[in-house]
Amino acid sequence: MKKLISVIAAVVMAVSMCAASMSVAYAAPSPQTVPTTKAAHTNFTVNGVVSVEIKYTEGSTNVNQVTFTYTGSGKLIGWTTNLSALGFVEGTDYTITYGEDGSMTIAFLSTGAVDAWNNNRVNVNANVAEQTTDAEEPTEEETDDEGDVKETSKNESSKSPNTGAPSALAAGSIAVLGAGVAVLAATKKKDAE
Repeated sequence: MKKLISVIAAVVMAVSMCAASMSVAYAAPSPQTVPTTKAAHTNFTVNGVVSVEIKYTEGSTNVNQVTFTYTGSGKLIGWTTNLSALGFVEGTDYTITYGEDGSMTIAFLSTGAVDAWNNNRVNVNANVAEQTTDAEEPTEEETDDEGDVKETSKNESSKSPNTGAPSALAAGSIAVLGAGVAVLAATKKKDAE
């Protein structure tokens, strides 16, 4: 009878651990967020490509006056914006001035233009000339036996490795099953004596 009880207990523990490892946890729904009046400004491009090489600073006395600076290594040719495409008129809704250092300052004059800036609808593009510097020679580790540049392989798999709670719980259920077998073996040995 002891053997039967220990086997049943081990099976019940193993099944419950497996079931717990396969259950899905749900988080409580998060409360609705209220949109901020000022979005993060990310519509900065260099030659039409999104870039972090454009920095901006808002005026210390007038936050509706924003200065843009190109920080990349290429030669800055000029600036473009989408303000006219948004329906704003230069001189009425905004003004643009250029600094000797290549910076561009936009003063947003109308409430519509200020709203467009605050809600991240203004796109600022730096027109930059491509650099034509000589590329460095590849190192010995970057070339094969013939001197050709090695191609690097990239893992393009969209599947992430199995880690975390499900695999840990599965391992725990195996351990519990092993403990149940050990209890069964101990009781069997005791009965044999």
